[in-house]
Amino acid sequence: MFLDNLSANVLQLCNYYHLSYEQASERCSLSSRYFGSIARGKTAPSVLTLEKLCTGFNLTPNDLLITSAMQRELAYRQPLTVTQIRCYRYLTGLTGFPLCPRCGCTMEREYQRYCDRCGQCLDWSDFEKAALLLPKK
Repeated sequence: MFLDNLSANVLQLCNYYHLSYEQASERCSLSSRYFGSIARGKTAPSVLTLEKLCTGFNLTPNDLLITSAMQRELAYRQPLTVTQIRCYRYLTGLTGFPLCPRCGCTMEREYQRYCDRCGQCLDWSDFEKAALLLPKK
């Protein structure tokens, strides 16, 4: 799995920057043959080689090693601050529901740890300062 993730990410970087193996290997101070075997998932690089890859592409080790799908999954664990309340008119006046900062859906309860719909981890520390979104007249 490690070699597959690394190989896929190195190939994506080469495509993104429009680099051949030779150009990318020069950028990372590696031989083109060794770089090619890493890109094809045939060789497990040393920690020193991983450092050269990170330096060559100007990335952190996490950016290089973790797949983008996994990064998106981990991003849901980082709390986002709830900053908006959507207000609705009812017979007795206005009532408000907090909005998820990721998906924008109204949530049924205040101070819940995760959004019911998208699963985003929520931070309620500045909820007192949340903006009110009033209904149109």
